[in-house]
Amino acid sequence: MLPQDLRDYLKILETNGELKRVRVEVDARYEIGAICAKLNKIRNSPAILFENVNGVSIPVVSQLLASNRRISLALDIPEDRLFEVMVERSSQRVETKSISASKTAPCQEEVFTGEQVDLSRLPVCTNNAKDGGPYITAGHVIIKDPELGQNLSIYRMMYRSKNEVFIRFTAGHDGYDFFKNAEKNGLTKFEVAVAIGVDPSIYIASQFEPSLGVYELEIAGALRGEPIQTVKCKTVDLEVPANSEIILEGEVAIPPKTGTEGPFGEFCGYTTEQVPNERIMKIKAMTHRRNPIYHNIWLGRPPHEHLYVDALSYAVQAYNELHPVYPAIKRTYAPPWGVSIALVIQIEERLKRPGLIGNILASALATRSGKWKHVIAVDEDIDIYNPDEVLWAITTRFQPNRDFFVVPWGSTSKLEPSADSDGVTSKMFIDATKKRDFRGQVAEPTPEMQAQVRRKWEEFGFRVEK
Repeated sequence: MLPQDLRDYLKILETNGELKRVRVEVDARYEIGAICAKLNKIRNSPAILFENVNGVSIPVVSQLLASNRRISLALDIPEDRLFEVMVERSSQRVETKSISASKTAPCQEEVFTGEQVDLSRLPVCTNNAKDGGPYITAGHVIIKDPELGQNLSIYRMMYRSKNEVFIRFTAGHDGYDFFKNAEKNGLTKFEVAVAIGVDPSIYIASQFEPSLGVYELEIAGALRGEPIQTVKCKTVDLEVPANSEIILEGEVAIPPKTGTEGPFGEFCGYTTEQVPNERIMKIKAMTHRRNPIYHNIWLGRPPHEHLYVDALSYAVQAYNELHPVYPAIKRTYAPPWGVSIALVIQIEERLKRPGLIGNILASALATRSGKWKHVIAVDEDIDIYNPDEVLWAITTRFQPNRDFFVVPWGSTSKLEPSADSDGVTSKMFIDATKKRDFRGQVAEPTPEMQAQVRRKWEEFGFRVEK
């Protein structure tokens, strides 16, 4: 069954052996991050609920979606059909549904405004050694603009004081464009709402990058097959997911108050430098459920939770945009080892034709605002989720003097450390599919024998992998 909120999801994880409770005291400064970093190196490691965090009364959950199996449990989709069903569902839109004003939303069971706001009550984690301070890493930011519509995404927020955080809106992201539009229109403030501890379908939808005007909460509704219930904030003109654990309501002044933000260990696996003149957001209200649960995303050397979510959401979005033009595309994947800027495209053999692969590779830049740095095409017999098979295809089906091309410059994420400070990089496109003169024949058992062995696997005494 689909979880209705984070608490429901944790029960599902525990029932399926995918949640570990840590009852001994842990520290939000470095220790939780170090535990998560170690778990990322262990195959099939569980999600973690830290029940006893030093100095605060609120537990912390992490590693929530750090595997395809946990994503499949979040969306109630068989793991072997995860990509196909996500493609089907995400092509729809389901509008949000505002709950009755006469009802108290779960996320507003406890309300703190003005001087009552105290972010130090939250177990905001300092995950890595060089981080400039504690960071809210799973803050689902909701903003709107009369021209641009509504937007949901995750932006990093560094703790500054009991009622202030830095919020990092970088060029190339909707938050930056929305804020710039507010400046252009002469507004004196920019309102922001932040949801922490959400239904996992909302987390997954937040990492889609649809065209401007498409609201990610409506994608979340499509992934769920039912509307996301929202409630109006107490102090800002925004609506937030009603079943969230914690809500922060804030505003950024225009012109903004600024300060020095960072450093921060980012999704690409490296620590970014300090950012001067970064915007500061004042928190006007903090609301939450009774006995709330805080979600922390550890970011660093791949793989990690955020990259597993991006791997599917970015790939599904790319497929939705490319497949109508190129039906030969069978599936796509943005593997965690590619830190969200590499895309692997699987091509159906029967639909190949001369020149097609080059067109597909080049057209990939029409997705994700062209942020891809590496795009790789492989045949349908290659498991695009297995880096060994992708590298095997590159080694045995690719000729460097013939099967790749480079775009000498283009934009990618500014967080990619080999790009220049503006995020400008060269881009590589690899055709690792078999060509007409390919001489190899894959050595493998007959399909019938492979099927028989799968059926008898446990009978042989082997454990079935999750």
